[in-house]
Amino acid sequence: MGEAGSAIRVLHVDDDRQYAETTAAFLERTRDEFDIETATSPSEGLSLLETETVDCIVSDYDMPGQNGIDFLESVRENYPDLPFILYTGHGSEAVAGDAISAGVTDYLQKSSGTSHYTILANRIANAVEQYRSQRALEENKDRLSLFIDQSPLGFVEYNPDFEIVRVNDVLTDMFGYTEAELLGETWEVFVTDESYDDVDAVTSALSEASGGYHSVDENVRKNGERIMVEWHNRLVTDDSGDVVTIFSKCQEVTERIEHEQNLAKLRDFFAEAEALGDLGAWEYDETGVSTWTEGTRRIHGVGDDFDPTVEDGLSFYHPEDRETVSDAVDAALEDGEPFDLEVRLITATGDCRWVRTRGKRIEDAEKRTVRGFIQDITEQKERERRLRLQNERLESFASVVSHDLQGPLTAAQGRLELAQQEVNNDHLDSIDSAHQRMQTLIDDILTLARDGREATSTEPLDLQTAATASWQTIDTANATLTTETDSVVHADPRRLQRLLENLFRNGVAHGSKSAPSQMQEESVEQGAASSPGQSDGAVGNGDGVTVTVGDMDDASGFYVADDGPGIPEDDRDAVFEAGYSTTSDGTGFGLAIVAEIAAVHGWDVSVTDSESGGARFEFTGVDMPT
Repeated sequence: MGEAGSAIRVLHVDDDRQYAETTAAFLERTRDEFDIETATSPSEGLSLLETETVDCIVSDYDMPGQNGIDFLESVRENYPDLPFILYTGHGSEAVAGDAISAGVTDYLQKSSGTSHYTILANRIANAVEQYRSQRALEENKDRLSLFIDQSPLGFVEYNPDFEIVRVNDVLTDMFGYTEAELLGETWEVFVTDESYDDVDAVTSALSEASGGYHSVDENVRKNGERIMVEWHNRLVTDDSGDVVTIFSKCQEVTERIEHEQNLAKLRDFFAEAEALGDLGAWEYDETGVSTWTEGTRRIHGVGDDFDPTVEDGLSFYHPEDRETVSDAVDAALEDGEPFDLEVRLITATGDCRWVRTRGKRIEDAEKRTVRGFIQDITEQKERERRLRLQNERLESFASVVSHDLQGPLTAAQGRLELAQQEVNNDHLDSIDSAHQRMQTLIDDILTLARDGREATSTEPLDLQTAATASWQTIDTANATLTTETDSVVHADPRRLQRLLENLFRNGVAHGSKSAPSQMQEESVEQGAASSPGQSDGAVGNGDGVTVTVGDMDDASGFYVADDGPGIPEDDRDAVFEAGYSTTSDGTGFGLAIVAEIAAVHGWDVSVTDSESGGARFEFTGVDMPT
């Protein structure tokens, strides 16, 4: 079959050769695209059809042996759609009727003159054009059917009433229906009530969408299972705008949607974590391409439209720190050396911030890439600065205590011993008790200062063993220790013992049924002298007191609890302050030392009610290896 605009091959069958040749000459003169082949009998014409491609047959009617109708019927057996024009000089209504019944394309009677040749040429051209268009349409349909059948996507064809007229196997497998079950149905068969309130609204939207209609919807299989499906729909209209057919292709995207939702959750989680931790992530490669997360942009004080390069990133650092960062970046990229720096950053708004930046090269990447994070540690640096000032002042104070007070106290104690040898007086015993109390204060102050300054060297310690050993070093009177732990903690041995001893003394003293209430608030300056060596108050008789050491339920640390009267909620923050005591003979430093020891280990300490209503000191953030 020739393409539109190409040559038109015409077979003219007429037993009058001279007339046939004359007709061919006129036709070829009328249209350049005509190529006329003549035959003088139907049998010769049938033979030519077997060997040559013909676009149209023009045949006489009255021929010897086989007339034009018989010839038409023979042609139709093998070429049912080939244009066939009966061109006869002896026409009649009967002949025309028989020709139409036999499937003739057109009927034209010969006449005198030459004008009828132009009419014949037009009839031939029109018949061939229609024939070629029909063949092209059928071939397109065949190709479309092949595409639909072999497509990896589900496919549905609807008629103008949105009734299903064709589906492929992918779609039937996707929804669990047979083709017979779907033919004649509308797309409501796939739709859940929650997905579309009104299918008519969707069809209207599709009708108005010149570029097609795309949607991702929750659909339902035959067995009731709900799936997410992505649809691409398009209307096919004729020249007048009337709908001819509707095509829809689809694919199940349930896993993709779930993956996208999980990614969105991860992005939200990551963004929230960045915000809470004042940190951000970054990445750059050897080509100079740099990527910043939202947190990194926030720390630098830039917006989403800022497109950073490596050079841009380096330019934010303080001039005195910029070379340090640049060298670390180069070493990571070139030699694979990781880095961990604390440096200053000048934000886009001009603020100077302290940041910690860490980075390392990513192995097995297509190109050399360094990835890391940046964290705003300005507040941490400020705390460290203040702590250095807390320690410098404390060290100065401890120096005053140890040097300026220890000497006079020692002299006073010596004079007292001489006086006691010469005079027997109860007032001298009270002075001795006061001296002992002053010595305890000096020792506790020095302990508080030393534990805040010295480095902590930790090791794995059995908590139960440490508790038992600490209990044996203090005067526990009639109190009882219960250990409900088999945990190991990373701690400094000397400091852990000091922490437990102070807590045990506190529990025995305040947990005693006969001890003063812990609600009293009397500073050390108000107290009278009492027995020496007490951390935070004189030891009571310990009657009925049980002190318990156990693990936190969430394995985040341990607790020390007693079954005494407890600590009121309003007073719980104050108990860790230096100088705070609830008894007249307490130094007020015992629990302050506990808090200081916890801090140097990186632990959090708080006080709450025990199960029996007593005081419970909880330590969390403790490194407790399994």
